[in-house]
Amino acid sequence: MNSLILNPVRVQQKPRHFTPNFVGGYSNPSPFGLKLTPMPIGTKRRYIISWIAGERVRQLKHTNSPFQISNLKFRISSPQNFPYLSYMLLTVAPVWKEAPFIRLLVPFAAGIILQWYAAPGIHILFISGVCLAGALIVSFLFKGYFLYQHKWIIGVIVMLLAMVQGMIITHYKNVQHRQEWLGNTCTDSTIIIASLAEPLVEKNKSYKALADVYTISEANCITRSKGNILIYFSKDSSLPNKVHYGSSILFKKNLQRIQSSGNPGAFDYSRYSLFQDITHQVYLAPGDFMVSSVMLQPRYAQWLQTCRTAVLDILKKHIPGKREAGVAEALLIGYRNDLDRDLVQQYSNTGVIHVIAISGMHLAMIYGLLIVLLRPLQKNNHTKWIRGVIILFVLWGFSLLSGAGASVLRSVIMFSFIVTGESMARQVSVYHTLAASAFFLLCRNPFFLWDVGFQLSYAAVLSIVIFLRPVTNWFYFRNKIIDHIWKLLSVTIAAQILATPLSIYHFHQSPNFFLLSNLIVVPLSGIILYGAILLCIIAAVSVPATIPGQILSFLLKCMNGFTAWVNDLPYAVSDGIVLSVVQVLLLYAFITGVAAWLMFKKLRAVWIALLCLLLFAGIRMADIYHKTGKATMVVYNVPRYTAIDFFDNGQYFYAGDDTVNADSFMKDFHLAPARLIHRANYAGRGMYQAATFPFVWVNNKKILIADSMVFLPGDPTFHVDILILSGKVKSSISRLQQQFDCSTCVFDASCPAWKTNKWKNECDSLLLRRHSVAEDGAFILD
Repeated sequence: MNSLILNPVRVQQKPRHFTPNFVGGYSNPSPFGLKLTPMPIGTKRRYIISWIAGERVRQLKHTNSPFQISNLKFRISSPQNFPYLSYMLLTVAPVWKEAPFIRLLVPFAAGIILQWYAAPGIHILFISGVCLAGALIVSFLFKGYFLYQHKWIIGVIVMLLAMVQGMIITHYKNVQHRQEWLGNTCTDSTIIIASLAEPLVEKNKSYKALADVYTISEANCITRSKGNILIYFSKDSSLPNKVHYGSSILFKKNLQRIQSSGNPGAFDYSRYSLFQDITHQVYLAPGDFMVSSVMLQPRYAQWLQTCRTAVLDILKKHIPGKREAGVAEALLIGYRNDLDRDLVQQYSNTGVIHVIAISGMHLAMIYGLLIVLLRPLQKNNHTKWIRGVIILFVLWGFSLLSGAGASVLRSVIMFSFIVTGESMARQVSVYHTLAASAFFLLCRNPFFLWDVGFQLSYAAVLSIVIFLRPVTNWFYFRNKIIDHIWKLLSVTIAAQILATPLSIYHFHQSPNFFLLSNLIVVPLSGIILYGAILLCIIAAVSVPATIPGQILSFLLKCMNGFTAWVNDLPYAVSDGIVLSVVQVLLLYAFITGVAAWLMFKKLRAVWIALLCLLLFAGIRMADIYHKTGKATMVVYNVPRYTAIDFFDNGQYFYAGDDTVNADSFMKDFHLAPARLIHRANYAGRGMYQAATFPFVWVNNKKILIADSMVFLPGDPTFHVDILILSGKVKSSISRLQQQFDCSTCVFDASCPAWKTNKWKNECDSLLLRRHSVAEDGAFILD
């Protein structure tokens, strides 16, 4: 079907193929045979579009929605002032032609995913790349009509090359595949020289810092190494004065590999760390390391960290209130170590977490401020370049200062394209800009594809681009204030359409009052952002900044208080929602079908949307039935604690340390994901508190939870299928085996390392199956 669009353009000269008539419109004698005439009817304007061939004549109200005449599709976009505007008949190109980078991005991303999960050898990838490059060269040797007729072959070869390129980049970006990776060279006798890549972060019992490993010395031989490690320093009041950003640390201690907890549905911390080149960690006591005065970090990184520290000092000094200062730090430069956990949860529950996570919204606010301040430079063609350079310098400086996260880099790259295009008096499709920025980001770090900020950022921006105008056109208000409020709400609604499925998939919840919270918090956060920038400028020039700090503190209290109020409203959040990847894809297919039906009047899209919704419901019902009807047991990997859940018929019973279940953070991080997966509610003490406890039967298997108590059953050969041992048990495995004829021993996370190693050796000598939760991850009874 031919798609045509009628767009208003300002008349500079008489347009070709159009001749003015006497009523202010234009008649079109072109072969399309269209005639457009504006006619005033009452206080509203209506337009008559005539099909000269006589097939049909329609009278339409002023609208931006598409309509169809015969086999041609048109969209009216009416001007506000007819004497100065004309209508041009333009062909709408498909999005993959309007944004050719999409045709490279899709196979490139597919190659990244394929390399991570399938991981073919690098030699196979190089051979495939050489063969495809040769085929591309050979294809260009053909000329004329044959090449035109088979040009799709060239497209397929280019897309396959993009896929192979994504696979090769992913292979080499994985630090474990590098020859100089520290995991290949570190031993117990090596001396490691590392440089702190961030300031010390205070924890409950230690100081934590990220460090780059530069060299490894062994047997008088110094080897250059690659990789990052996490260093935990013993709590010492004098340590912050000795160790800081850029300090070089020398130590000789065995590195421990970072491992995930293995708890069902829990965050994969090991993979998250690997994507940042972090593979090991180490704990250092005061006598385990030496501090060198040599600075190994690059000068530009040191300068950025100095600026970052200076901004943090200004905000902490002039903004009263720890919670308020923490929000200001996160809002301005993305520093989140001082944020209150409960406050972060409130922002998440109300749908405004993007306010305290540096994203495109912050870049857009700064870009808008720069546009206003640098408007005089826009008038002269010679100063446009100066304006563009200043904007790019400020935006890139802000993004680097805020940590250069995936969402920030996406925004700054997009704005770089926009500013460059404006300076060159050229406009680029927003779809092309989005695809190009994603492609370049994934070339820099293919593991951004798994970054939540990257996914949500692109989903929200793409959703705004597609749905903002249709959503805005739902209502029109003559009152300018109400109209501006509706436009702000339209942006929020449009962004949520494509971002909601991803948000539910990652966070298992959906805020119900996001419109209310965004209506107040987003404008208020913009005022606070501008105020924080002004505060830093005032304080930097040694001007008293007490009053601006007090005003910012008051605004931050209002924003935090409003967020807490919305969070406390009944049914503020729908939580406990678990979606699989297939269900998320079906939701996107449903959204696409409904959007195609509403925006383009495609009836077939309705049936596709309904089919996707039916499949979604069927898969969800089958998953719920499977999970709730399955009886199982999970021994969680919670360091230094015993935590066990028994699941049966949609209910769970907790057996373990009450501290874990009472602490909201520990419960949400370690226990809640498994309970969400099993769709389980608390069953109370139930049957597991019968007289036979701590003996529990699950799937016809007898389980004994051994604590510090001593068991003396009357039968010397009392059989137990699974024996769960905590750190309080003082008996040896041989002694326990005399009391209980067990086949499997499970050591929970409360067991110290020395005791676990001792029990493991005893189990091996007695030919017993064993499982250490701290080393092997959570134990799940199948």
